[in-house]
Amino acid sequence: MAPELRKQSEGLGVDAAVDRVRSEIHQRLKAVEREHNLRVVFACESGSRAWGFASNDSDFDVRFIFVRPVEAYLKLRPPSDAFDLQGNDDFDLAGWDIRKTAELMRKSNSPLLEWLDSPIIYERDEAVSARLIELRDRYFDPKKSVYHYLSLAGGIFGKYLDGNPQPVRKKYLYAIRPLACIRYIEQHGCQPPTRFESVLEGIDLEGEVRNAIGQLVADKKASREIGVGASDPILNNWITTTLKHGQAIAESLSPNDISNHELDSMVAEAILGDHGSIGEAG
Repeated sequence: MAPELRKQSEGLGVDAAVDRVRSEIHQRLKAVEREHNLRVVFACESGSRAWGFASNDSDFDVRFIFVRPVEAYLKLRPPSDAFDLQGNDDFDLAGWDIRKTAELMRKSNSPLLEWLDSPIIYERDEAVSARLIELRDRYFDPKKSVYHYLSLAGGIFGKYLDGNPQPVRKKYLYAIRPLACIRYIEQHGCQPPTRFESVLEGIDLEGEVRNAIGQLVADKKASREIGVGASDPILNNWITTTLKHGQAIAESLSPNDISNHELDSMVAEAILGDHGSIGEAG
Protein backbone atom coordinates (compact mmCIF):
# COMPACT_ATOMS: atom_id res chain seq x y z
CA MET A 1 0.00 0.00 0.00
CA ALA A 2 1.32 3.43 -0.93
CA PRO A 3 2.36 5.63 2.04
CA GLU A 4 -0.34 8.23 1.43
CA LEU A 5 -3.06 5.60 1.12
CA ARG A 6 -1.88 3.92 4.29
CA LYS A 7 -1.92 7.23 6.16
CA GLN A 8 -5.47 7.80 5.00
CA SER A 9 -6.62 4.29 5.85
CA GLU A 10 -5.11 4.49 9.34
CA GLY A 11 -6.76 7.82 10.01
CA LEU A 12 -3.59 9.85 10.47
CA GLY A 13 -4.55 13.49 10.91
CA VAL A 14 -8.11 12.73 12.03
CA ASP A 15 -7.27 13.46 15.68
CA ALA A 16 -4.01 15.17 16.60
CA ALA A 17 -4.09 13.78 20.14
CA VAL A 18 -4.36 10.25 18.75
CA ASP A 19 -1.40 10.78 16.44
CA ARG A 20 0.71 11.89 19.40
CA VAL A 21 0.07 8.64 21.31
CA ARG A 22 0.06 6.11 18.46
CA SER A 23 3.48 4.79 19.47
CA GLU A 24 2.33 4.34 23.08
CA ILE A 25 -0.81 2.49 21.97
CA HIS A 26 1.23 0.29 19.64
CA GLN A 27 3.56 -0.63 22.52
CA ARG A 28 0.62 -1.45 24.79
CA LEU A 29 -0.96 -3.71 22.19
CA LYS A 30 2.36 -5.51 21.69
CA ALA A 31 2.59 -5.99 25.46
CA VAL A 32 -0.88 -7.58 25.45
CA GLU A 33 0.23 -9.93 22.68
CA ARG A 34 3.32 -11.03 24.62
CA GLU A 35 1.62 -11.36 28.00
CA HIS A 36 -1.42 -13.30 26.79
CA ASN A 37 0.07 -15.24 23.86
CA LEU A 38 -2.22 -13.86 21.17
CA ARG A 39 -2.08 -11.90 17.94
CA VAL A 40 -3.97 -8.62 17.44
CA VAL A 41 -5.52 -8.69 13.96
CA PHE A 42 -7.44 -5.44 14.20
CA ALA A 43 -7.29 -2.46 16.57
CA CYS A 44 -9.04 0.87 16.34
CA GLU A 45 -10.24 3.89 18.29
CA SER A 46 -13.86 3.84 19.45
CA GLY A 47 -16.18 6.17 21.33
CA SER A 48 -16.09 9.94 21.07
CA ARG A 49 -12.78 10.12 19.19
CA ALA A 50 -14.04 7.75 16.51
CA TRP A 51 -17.39 9.56 16.41
CA GLY A 52 -15.57 12.86 15.92
CA PHE A 53 -16.59 14.89 18.96
CA ALA A 54 -13.89 14.21 21.53
CA SER A 55 -13.13 16.84 24.15
CA ASN A 56 -9.59 17.99 24.81
CA ASP A 57 -9.35 15.60 27.76
CA SER A 58 -11.16 12.58 26.30
CA ASP A 59 -9.66 9.17 27.00
CA PHE A 60 -8.31 6.86 24.30
CA ASP A 61 -10.74 3.97 23.88
CA VAL A 62 -8.74 1.32 22.03
CA ARG A 63 -10.70 -1.73 20.86
CA PHE A 64 -9.07 -4.79 19.35
CA ILE A 65 -9.81 -8.23 17.89
CA PHE A 66 -7.34 -11.05 18.49
CA VAL A 67 -6.50 -14.60 17.45
CA ARG A 68 -4.79 -17.19 19.67
CA PRO A 69 -2.59 -20.11 18.61
CA VAL A 70 -4.54 -23.12 17.29
CA GLU A 71 -3.97 -25.24 20.40
CA ALA A 72 -5.74 -22.67 22.59
CA TYR A 73 -9.02 -23.44 20.80
CA LEU A 74 -8.67 -27.19 21.44
CA LYS A 75 -8.62 -27.00 25.24
CA LEU A 76 -11.56 -28.03 27.39
CA ARG A 77 -11.17 -24.76 29.24
CA PRO A 78 -9.97 -22.23 26.66
CA PRO A 79 -8.41 -18.93 27.73
CA SER A 80 -10.51 -15.80 28.15
CA ASP A 81 -12.25 -14.60 24.99
CA ALA A 82 -12.38 -10.97 26.12
CA PHE A 83 -10.16 -8.40 27.83
CA ASP A 84 -10.93 -5.13 29.54
CA LEU A 85 -7.61 -3.51 30.42
CA GLN A 86 -8.68 -0.12 31.71
CA GLY A 87 -5.99 1.38 33.90
CA ASN A 88 -5.58 4.50 35.97
CA ASP A 89 -4.46 6.62 33.02
CA ASP A 90 -6.05 7.88 29.81
CA PHE A 91 -5.87 4.55 27.97
CA ASP A 92 -8.75 2.07 27.96
CA LEU A 93 -7.99 -1.12 26.02
CA ALA A 94 -10.59 -3.83 25.45
CA GLY A 95 -10.61 -6.74 23.03
CA TRP A 96 -12.52 -9.78 21.79
CA ASP A 97 -11.34 -13.13 20.48
CA ILE A 98 -12.09 -13.86 16.82
CA ARG A 99 -14.73 -16.49 17.73
CA LYS A 100 -16.49 -14.12 20.10
CA THR A 101 -16.25 -11.49 17.38
CA ALA A 102 -17.99 -13.82 14.92
CA GLU A 103 -20.74 -14.60 17.45
CA LEU A 104 -21.34 -10.89 18.01
CA MET A 105 -21.32 -10.14 14.30
CA ARG A 106 -23.97 -12.84 13.87
CA LYS A 107 -26.06 -10.84 16.33
CA SER A 108 -25.35 -7.60 14.43
CA ASN A 109 -23.65 -6.17 17.50
CA SER A 110 -23.60 -2.41 16.86
CA PRO A 111 -20.42 -1.56 18.80
CA LEU A 112 -18.52 -4.18 16.78
CA LEU A 113 -19.92 -2.89 13.48
CA GLU A 114 -18.87 0.62 14.51
CA TRP A 115 -15.33 -0.57 15.32
CA LEU A 116 -14.95 -1.97 11.83
CA ASP A 117 -15.77 1.44 10.32
CA SER A 118 -13.64 3.46 12.73
CA PRO A 119 -11.78 6.32 11.01
CA ILE A 120 -8.79 5.66 13.31
CA ILE A 121 -6.97 2.35 12.90
CA TYR A 122 -4.01 1.27 15.07
CA GLU A 123 -3.27 -2.29 13.95
CA ARG A 124 -4.52 -4.39 11.07
CA ASP A 125 -3.89 -7.82 9.61
CA GLU A 126 -4.72 -7.11 5.98
CA ALA A 127 -6.42 -10.45 5.21
CA VAL A 128 -8.41 -10.84 8.42
CA SER A 129 -9.44 -7.19 8.58
CA ALA A 130 -10.62 -7.18 4.98
CA ARG A 131 -12.75 -10.26 5.63
CA LEU A 132 -14.26 -8.77 8.79
CA ILE A 133 -15.15 -5.54 7.01
CA GLU A 134 -16.67 -7.46 4.11
CA LEU A 135 -18.87 -9.52 6.46
CA ARG A 136 -19.90 -6.41 8.40
CA ASP A 137 -22.34 -5.47 5.65
CA ARG A 138 -23.50 -9.05 5.10
CA TYR A 139 -24.50 -9.62 8.72
CA PHE A 140 -25.91 -6.19 9.46
CA ASP A 141 -29.43 -6.65 10.84
CA PRO A 142 -31.48 -3.42 10.69
CA LYS A 143 -34.06 -4.62 13.20
CA LYS A 144 -31.54 -5.56 15.89
CA SER A 145 -29.54 -2.39 15.28
CA VAL A 146 -32.55 -0.10 15.58
CA TYR A 147 -33.58 -1.76 18.84
CA HIS A 148 -30.02 -1.36 20.15
CA TYR A 149 -29.91 2.34 19.33
CA LEU A 150 -33.41 2.85 20.75
CA SER A 151 -32.39 1.29 24.05
CA LEU A 152 -29.22 3.34 24.20
CA ALA A 153 -30.90 6.67 23.42
CA GLY A 154 -33.96 6.02 25.57
CA GLY A 155 -31.84 5.12 28.59
CA ILE A 156 -29.73 8.26 28.35
CA PHE A 157 -32.71 10.52 27.73
CA GLY A 158 -34.70 9.07 30.61
CA LYS A 159 -31.82 9.15 33.09
CA TYR A 160 -30.14 12.46 32.30
CA LEU A 161 -32.34 14.72 30.17
CA ASP A 162 -36.07 14.16 30.48
CA GLY A 163 -37.49 16.63 33.00
CA ASN A 164 -34.05 17.89 34.02
CA PRO A 165 -33.95 21.73 33.86
CA GLN A 166 -30.12 21.82 34.02
CA PRO A 167 -28.75 18.70 32.32
CA VAL A 168 -25.12 17.94 31.53
CA ARG A 169 -25.10 19.18 27.93
CA LYS A 170 -22.87 16.47 26.49
CA LYS A 171 -25.56 13.92 27.38
CA TYR A 172 -27.59 15.34 24.51
CA LEU A 173 -24.95 14.11 22.07
CA TYR A 174 -25.01 10.61 23.54
CA ALA A 175 -28.78 10.46 23.07
CA ILE A 176 -28.82 12.16 19.67
CA ARG A 177 -26.12 10.04 18.03
CA PRO A 178 -27.99 6.70 18.29
CA LEU A 179 -31.22 8.33 17.16
CA ALA A 180 -29.46 9.83 14.17
CA CYS A 181 -28.20 6.30 13.42
CA ILE A 182 -31.80 5.07 13.42
CA ARG A 183 -32.75 7.77 10.94
CA TYR A 184 -29.78 6.73 8.79
CA ILE A 185 -30.88 3.09 8.82
CA GLU A 186 -34.40 4.14 7.90
CA GLN A 187 -33.22 6.23 4.97
CA HIS A 188 -30.37 4.03 3.68
CA GLY A 189 -31.04 0.50 4.93
CA CYS A 190 -27.45 -0.13 6.02
CA GLN A 191 -25.14 0.23 9.02
CA PRO A 192 -24.55 3.95 9.70
CA PRO A 193 -21.03 5.37 9.42
CA THR A 194 -19.10 5.52 12.67
CA ARG A 195 -18.19 9.17 12.09
CA PHE A 196 -21.09 11.23 13.49
CA GLU A 197 -20.60 14.00 10.93
CA SER A 198 -21.15 11.46 8.14
CA VAL A 199 -24.34 10.22 9.78
CA LEU A 200 -25.70 13.77 10.01
CA GLU A 201 -24.81 14.45 6.38
CA GLY A 202 -26.80 11.40 5.36
CA ILE A 203 -30.13 12.16 7.05
CA ASP A 204 -32.89 14.73 6.78
CA LEU A 205 -32.95 17.16 9.70
CA GLU A 206 -34.84 20.37 10.35
CA GLY A 207 -32.53 23.37 10.19
CA GLU A 208 -32.94 24.39 13.83
CA VAL A 209 -32.23 20.84 15.00
CA ARG A 210 -29.15 20.56 12.81
CA ASN A 211 -27.87 23.92 14.08
CA ALA A 212 -28.43 22.94 17.72
CA ILE A 213 -26.55 19.67 17.24
CA GLY A 214 -23.73 21.43 15.41
CA GLN A 215 -23.31 23.88 18.28
CA LEU A 216 -23.16 21.06 20.82
CA VAL A 217 -20.47 19.27 18.81
CA ALA A 218 -18.43 22.47 18.42
CA ASP A 219 -18.67 23.26 22.14
CA LYS A 220 -17.64 19.76 23.18
CA LYS A 221 -14.65 19.65 20.83
CA ALA A 222 -13.45 23.09 21.95
CA SER A 223 -13.47 22.53 25.70
CA ARG A 224 -12.37 20.15 28.40
CA GLU A 225 -15.93 19.86 29.74
CA ILE A 226 -18.99 21.68 28.42
CA GLY A 227 -20.79 21.24 31.76
CA VAL A 228 -24.44 21.83 32.55
CA GLY A 229 -26.84 24.17 30.80
CA ALA A 230 -30.49 24.94 30.38
CA SER A 231 -32.68 22.21 28.97
CA ASP A 232 -33.06 22.56 25.20
CA PRO A 233 -36.72 22.34 24.09
CA ILE A 234 -35.78 21.93 20.42
CA LEU A 235 -33.58 18.92 21.10
CA ASN A 236 -35.94 17.48 23.72
CA ASN A 237 -38.78 17.57 21.22
CA TRP A 238 -36.68 15.99 18.47
CA ILE A 239 -35.46 13.22 20.78
CA THR A 240 -38.96 12.44 22.04
CA THR A 241 -40.41 12.38 18.53
CA THR A 242 -37.59 10.27 17.13
CA LEU A 243 -37.82 7.75 19.97
CA LYS A 244 -41.49 7.17 19.14
CA HIS A 245 -40.81 7.03 15.42
CA GLY A 246 -37.87 4.69 15.96
CA GLN A 247 -40.06 2.20 17.82
CA ALA A 248 -42.41 2.09 14.84
CA ILE A 249 -39.45 1.61 12.50
CA ALA A 250 -38.08 -1.28 14.55
CA GLU A 251 -41.43 -3.06 14.59
CA SER A 252 -41.78 -2.73 10.82
CA LEU A 253 -38.35 -4.16 9.92
CA SER A 254 -37.61 -7.79 9.08
CA PRO A 255 -34.63 -9.56 10.65
CA ASN A 256 -31.62 -10.49 8.54
CA ASP A 257 -31.81 -14.29 8.59
CA ILE A 258 -28.50 -15.45 7.13
CA SER A 259 -26.42 -18.62 7.39
CA ASN A 260 -23.45 -18.83 9.75
CA HIS A 261 -21.28 -20.40 7.05
CA GLU A 262 -19.32 -17.31 6.06
CA LEU A 263 -18.55 -16.51 9.68
CA ASP A 264 -17.43 -20.10 10.28
CA SER A 265 -15.09 -19.82 7.31
CA MET A 266 -13.74 -16.46 8.45
CA VAL A 267 -12.91 -17.83 11.91
CA ALA A 268 -11.23 -20.92 10.45
CA GLU A 269 -9.20 -18.82 8.04
CA ALA A 270 -8.12 -16.42 10.80
CA ILE A 271 -7.00 -19.27 13.08
CA LEU A 272 -5.61 -21.72 10.53
CA GLY A 273 -4.50 -19.41 7.73
CA ASP A 274 -4.44 -21.02 4.29
CA HIS A 275 -5.62 -24.31 5.79
CA GLY A 276 -8.76 -22.80 7.26
CA SER A 277 -11.33 -23.40 4.53
CA ILE A 278 -14.35 -25.49 5.48
CA GLY A 279 -17.14 -27.06 3.47
CA GLU A 280 -20.78 -26.10 3.35
CA ALA A 281 -21.91 -29.09 5.35
CA GLY A 282 -22.34 -28.70 9.08
